[in-house]
Amino acid sequence: MATIFKPSKRNARAKRATPADKGVFELQIERLADDGRGIAHHNNKVVFVLGALPGERVQARLLKRHKRFDEAESVQLLAASGYRVAPPCSQYGQCGGCQLQHLAYPEQVEHKRSRLSAIIDECVDVEVMAGPPEAYRHRARLSYRAGHLGFKAAATHHIVNTAACSVLEPALNAAIAAVREPLLHALKQSHQAELLFSLGEGGRVGLAVEDSRRRRREWSESLANALLPAVQLYQVRSSDGIWVNECEPLRYSSSVSHALHFTPTDFTQANRELNTQLVERSVAWLDAQAGEFVIDYFCGLGNFSFPLAQSGASVLAVDAGEEMLAQARQRAQEQALAIEFACADLFDSAQIPLRQASAALLDPPRAGARAVCEAIAGSPSMRRVVYVSCDPATLARDLAILCEAGFEIKKAAMVDMFPHTHHMESLILLER
Repeated sequence: MATIFKPSKRNARAKRATPADKGVFELQIERLADDGRGIAHHNNKVVFVLGALPGERVQARLLKRHKRFDEAESVQLLAASGYRVAPPCSQYGQCGGCQLQHLAYPEQVEHKRSRLSAIIDECVDVEVMAGPPEAYRHRARLSYRAGHLGFKAAATHHIVNTAACSVLEPALNAAIAAVREPLLHALKQSHQAELLFSLGEGGRVGLAVEDSRRRRREWSESLANALLPAVQLYQVRSSDGIWVNECEPLRYSSSVSHALHFTPTDFTQANRELNTQLVERSVAWLDAQAGEFVIDYFCGLGNFSFPLAQSGASVLAVDAGEEMLAQARQRAQEQALAIEFACADLFDSAQIPLRQASAALLDPPRAGARAVCEAIAGSPSMRRVVYVSCDPATLARDLAILCEAGFEIKKAAMVDMFPHTHHMESLILLER
């Protein structure tokens, strides 16, 4: 059973909410919100109910009052949904990592598919791309505080002391368990620290540490030796600067023909199996011909750039991360691929390159790609766009920009990159 460490109230900065009623009230849950909470109405006001499913009748306790809506939590189930299941993880409801484990997995997928269908106004059928709902993550971020190491609890900075996580790949769980004691010993004088674990092919696990305490080179080297052979320490960032260990990059296959090389601090999709499907489907949909000029915006380490170039396209890969671009450029040179890398702030319209490209692939962060979409909309040469989105709200905004410029949505897929959470990845093909 997981235990939760709660920092002293003297040090915690609790959010002050409007005082809530002490009693409970009955609610009928109508549907799911985008964040996985149940939606009900009470006293002519929308109420978002944590832990409730559509069709259920619950006793709920008010948590916060707002002007236009209230927030509550289910405290007693009066009538259960037929889709309610026992959460597979014993830490569900304590750890903040998964929100939908109480909903049967096929219904989680359908909920997300219908969300995307509503965004694109049902103009095309939404394909579903999904994989195993357990043991799928190759990355994990753990937190340390005052002798406690685990995941942050829901909506707080409390630490859930966890022995294992059901959504992590088994090799990553095993590696974290193997180094737990040496990490607790090394961090015992830290106020707080963040630990970034990544699993690569062959079972290799890398770690980067962000420590609030000043850490000298000798401490980092000692920790690196203590973690071997289970985990390789790649980096320690502290108030004393950054210590970097000379380790071979981790790697995993992002498509049939390409492997990403990365370190624990680099961004990679957490779900390796779904990322492979996403990359291959994106490249197939874009259907770049030999010699065609394609731009990969927000390219990162080249998750899409390399497979596009291997298909015969001439690729311009653009991102703001200079270190990731340098790594990707070196790999492209080693493989003699036709990829040009450019560093640019893609939220600044003045820096966005177009160069008469006929096709583009976009994989932006949650903030979306408004400036890029506006540039594409005004480009007479641009004919095809594949948009990979991790945020439904910014996706809807950006699709409106492209559609107003004459693009039409031809294909759509919901990619369940993060089972048991409300997060979803979307894949859209547009043409004009």
